[in-house]
Amino acid sequence: RSGNWEPSSGYSETHVLMDLDNPPDGIFCANDLMALGCIDALKERGVSIPEDVSVIGFDNRDIAQFTRPPLTTLHLPLLQMGSMAVEMINDIAGGLKSNHDQLKVECQLIERESV
Repeated sequence: RSGNWEPSSGYSETHVLMDLDNPPDGIFCANDLMALGCIDALKERGVSIPEDVSVIGFDNRDIAQFTRPPLTTLHLPLLQMGSMAVEMINDIAGGLKSNHDQLKVECQLIERESV
């Protein structure tokens, strides 16, 4: 399901998912803000997290540790990403061409109680 990166879409799309004939037992959200909306929608439906449905976010915002239950998420390494971007800009400015249209960084899983 697509969202707008805000809690509102996590909330509305979770309701769509839970209305399916075979609703999920786990939801991975594209960011922690959408996970907040997801958690609200599940609680509104009386769904227990993580017993009935597990929820995982992505980007490890400060708020993730304060949700109830605390949100399992992946830490986005912003400093490393910024360093890589500066390096690429310097290479391009120096005339180097890259064959990479994307770079991958490893994101650490921050295990909390939502799974």
